[in-house]
Amino acid sequence: MKVFLSRKAAKALEETPSETRQRLEEKMSELSRTPYPAGCRKLRGAANAYRLRVGDYRILYAIIAKDEILVFKIARRETAYL
Repeated sequence: MKVFLSRKAAKALEETPSETRQRLEEKMSELSRTPYPAGCRKLRGAANAYRLRVGDYRILYAIIAKDEILVFKIARRETAYL
């Protein structure tokens, strides 16, 4: 599977501390192996949208095709769902 990042998600990833960024990148590489890794949850009110928890951060992503995933938001928990 291919994992794509939106511009907003890529910018947020760049701005995170290096230790957290490494953990986020590990989770995204896990997404390339399976679209439903352990701990993923479906988002209510959105078709094919899911979230992954990485400490205080959330990776919000959508499955846009059989072999493509779009990460559309990376944010701290308190701002991820706004």
